[in-house]
Amino acid sequence: MLRAGQILGAYRIETIVGRGSMGVVYRAVGINNGEPVALKTVRADLLIGTERDAILSRFHQEAQIGMQLHHPRIVRVRDWGEQDDIVYLAMDFVAGQELGRLVDHHPDLPQAMILAMILQVLNALAYVHQQGIIHRDLKPANILVRRDYTIALTDFGIAHCSGSELTQLGDLLGSPLYMAPEQLRGESLDCRADLFSVGVMLYYLLTHRKPFVADSLAALMQQILHTDPAPPSTFNSALSGAIDAVIQGALAKDRNQRFASALEFAAALRQARTALDEATVLIPAGSPSLPSSPASIQMAAVNLDALAEHMAVLVQECLAEQATDARIEQLTEGLNAWVTALVTNQTADRQRLQWLCAGSPLAALAEQIERQAPLPGRALSEARGDWLELVRLFTVLHDAAQRLGGTQAGALARARLIQALTGAFLDYARTLNQLLFSNDSPHLLQISADFMRLDLLQLALEELGADAESRRLQQTLLLFVNQVMGKANALIHQFLKHRDPLARLGVVGLLVQIEELIVLAERLLEGSEGAAMEVPGPGGAIVAECIGNIRDLGWLLGQELRQQIREESLEKLGAADGEPDQSLFLGRLRQIGLLYRFAVRLESDQHAAPLRELVVGMHEFLHKLADRLLTVIQKTPKLQDQPIAAERLWERLSLIAELAGQFGWIELRGQILLAARNWASAPG
Repeated sequence: MLRAGQILGAYRIETIVGRGSMGVVYRAVGINNGEPVALKTVRADLLIGTERDAILSRFHQEAQIGMQLHHPRIVRVRDWGEQDDIVYLAMDFVAGQELGRLVDHHPDLPQAMILAMILQVLNALAYVHQQGIIHRDLKPANILVRRDYTIALTDFGIAHCSGSELTQLGDLLGSPLYMAPEQLRGESLDCRADLFSVGVMLYYLLTHRKPFVADSLAALMQQILHTDPAPPSTFNSALSGAIDAVIQGALAKDRNQRFASALEFAAALRQARTALDEATVLIPAGSPSLPSSPASIQMAAVNLDALAEHMAVLVQECLAEQATDARIEQLTEGLNAWVTALVTNQTADRQRLQWLCAGSPLAALAEQIERQAPLPGRALSEARGDWLELVRLFTVLHDAAQRLGGTQAGALARARLIQALTGAFLDYARTLNQLLFSNDSPHLLQISADFMRLDLLQLALEELGADAESRRLQQTLLLFVNQVMGKANALIHQFLKHRDPLARLGVVGLLVQIEELIVLAERLLEGSEGAAMEVPGPGGAIVAECIGNIRDLGWLLGQELRQQIREESLEKLGAADGEPDQSLFLGRLRQIGLLYRFAVRLESDQHAAPLRELVVGMHEFLHKLADRLLTVIQKTPKLQDQPIAAERLWERLSLIAELAGQFGWIELRGQILLAARNWASAPG
């Protein structure tokens, strides 16, 4: 993982904005022009065999197509390259969120707004299709929505350009739910395949239901090929019959019955939109204006009385409403102006300024900071989200008081805050012991939330200038992380050694919280890099032990899956009482997926070799498992006569395909999708 300030190509890393299985998306700025970009990265060192060629080819295609498209509703690709085993793509930075996530978080989003966003998608598609390009992977995750509700279409990694040869694998690299019937049948594609995908999206966005639902890929594909979904108004009575007709037209099985182009689809949707009773929602207004600008402060500086009143209002607004960066900056400028006036004008009111910086306002601020401190375990029913800003405000006022000669009250208030924050770390040790040993599996979710609060307390100490205390508490926090990772290692080791069912439950509970375990391991690795690490048991050694345990646990789960397959007959698999065995198989498979996620997310040069060994081993195992299941399906003559057994085999393969999609394994996922298409298209 790259750190803030590191250079990748012509860009300086600022922060992480997202994570994938094979890499990370960063916000960065151009070194030469300072413009923000989104850097999409892939860790080439974890790409395996032919999967490496497939993924890098897709990455290269996304770069080539993205650089030739210039449209306000399409994310522009600026550059791409490779450095130190990291392949990167530099794109315009879009401040917003995925369309699907937006609708999930705001299920009451007005229908008119949803239609307006889909019309923008169709507008972008019309341009794309005019360039001879078919996207082939349209879904809510590939549509970004800006804060003003304009959209940006992205991810052209599997797009098809006119004149190129479509392969069967290329046809099937998209998301099955959004694939058109002709795509599943392996026919040549045109722009109407993208329009089917838009129809699926529109159906889901307006009803919060998928038009096609099944437990396996094969069953899903059969639905797309042969089943017409219920009209959207069945699930959303506010929809008109005209909207139903537009969506049903977009989802027609025969592409000749669909709209001929994105522009025709958009025209029909606009006409149907007039039937909606509600008015089109306008773009929300921007944030309310701030009380004053820096320019007004400079003007007020001529009149010290007006400036004093203005600063007092700013402090009160920070206390009563929110301590924003803009308000704090204005207050800082005002204080600087007043201190400058004191130097040049001996008649200036020093006492009034001291009261503001070290009197009642500072005391009220210190009390509010202490009362709202995010201590672990404290319920913050009125948390405003600006606690660190309040600490910064306290520092601004306290530092100004020091410049005026200092006061005992201000120094005591600062000392009391530092004591309260440092004491919280010591108090937490007892709580952590209870969380670690009151249950067979550590409460990683709770512990992770507690550690985030401790991070905030440490940042506050840094803001207060308590550097020695901050360094000491950083070491204390690393000691806490050591304890948690030690408990996790002991739990996995106990299960591997004794195979105790109770210990297995603890391990399962641990794997469910794998993201928190990853974060803890990253904390230890970062801490072990610093010279200030003075806790027992170096972080690197504990992480190495964890990697070894994860490897052995993955091997054991693989053995159990192989054993289950060897002992199963088709009759047993298809029996009515076979569901518990199926759930056990799928559960073990998901656990292997979680272990793989740990391996690829944990970036460490010190442990690169064992991590790669773990990744390669899991990749090889899942490939062989998929081959074995596909062989059973393809070489069992009468499997069509055993629908329950067939469905359960496809459920297993569907989960492997889902994991392969998460891990970026294009070939394995394509192999399973191709087999599912052939099965779904087979007569009978």
